[in-house]
Amino acid sequence: MKLRDYLKIHKLWILSSAFILIIINAILFSSVPINRGVTDILYMDLLAITIQLFTMYYGFIKHKRKYGDIFSDSIETLDKKAANGQDFFIDRVLRASRQQHNRFLEIEEGYKKGINEIQDYTTQWVHDMKVNLAVCDLLLDEMEVGISKEFRSQIEQIKFRVNHILHVTRASHYDQDITAEEVDVCELLRNAIKENALFFINKNIEIETDLKPFNVVSDKKWIYYIFCQILNNSSKYTPDGGTLHLYIREDEKAHYVHIKDNGIGIPKEEITRIFDKGFTGKNGKVGTKSTGMGLYYARKMAGVLSIGMDIKSEEAKYTEFTIVFYKLSDYYHVSSL
Repeated sequence: MKLRDYLKIHKLWILSSAFILIIINAILFSSVPINRGVTDILYMDLLAITIQLFTMYYGFIKHKRKYGDIFSDSIETLDKKAANGQDFFIDRVLRASRQQHNRFLEIEEGYKKGINEIQDYTTQWVHDMKVNLAVCDLLLDEMEVGISKEFRSQIEQIKFRVNHILHVTRASHYDQDITAEEVDVCELLRNAIKENALFFINKNIEIETDLKPFNVVSDKKWIYYIFCQILNNSSKYTPDGGTLHLYIREDEKAHYVHIKDNGIGIPKEEITRIFDKGFTGKNGKVGTKSTGMGLYYARKMAGVLSIGMDIKSEEAKYTEFTIVFYKLSDYYHVSSL
């Protein structure tokens, strides 16, 4: 932007300042004797004009640095836009905003593409690993029972973690991976127990059940994932010879699935953080190593499906998870436990 253009844009301000200075001079000349005050008045005028010019030039420099790219059009172009009823300032700001928005969209699209490629690779890797694990199962069947027991337990843990990776990948875009269907919750819970049966058998953990059948309309695979995460968590922190109690109760609002173990429990100061992403706590650093991600994703997907999830625990005594399936009539009035 040129100084001439800046002066033209601010010509009204310049004219008004000059007019005010003329009025002040007229008043002073009419009230002060000519032979006594002319020099002082002229000195004052020179000082005022100098300050005015300096202020104007400073404003021009500052304006140019800040809005130089916006006011790159010539004054003639601006006049044409003004004649056509266009606000050149708004026009340029909107144009710059659109360009910036398009750049952000391009960057976002690049990130999405990269994430999708990682997800595709992860999904393929998980399926490839399952093939190798199936071969390991066949080889273990031919080994001696005493030798294969621990190996099989480790293989099952690897399977569980591989499946967890697959579900985590899906959880990143769960809106594309949810299917509503009628689900037999008790049957799903029994299948989850079977999935984790080897962990309970190896530690001689007794399972007590009192299950009352009920159905919900939800996503089967994610409910199954939630059950598996909780049961696997219980198998880790319940000592040899422990007990796992599963029961269902019902009231006018919901069906409640309780999973309670008599394991090592959770310290009181950690109970509010148990569903936080990456939180392992004191127990997660001792014995079995925890990533702190399983319960985080279980809670996340429970929230997506409008399923309640709560935990109670007392250190060295028990841990109890409660999964709440709200009845259809109460979905719009969900309250905390």
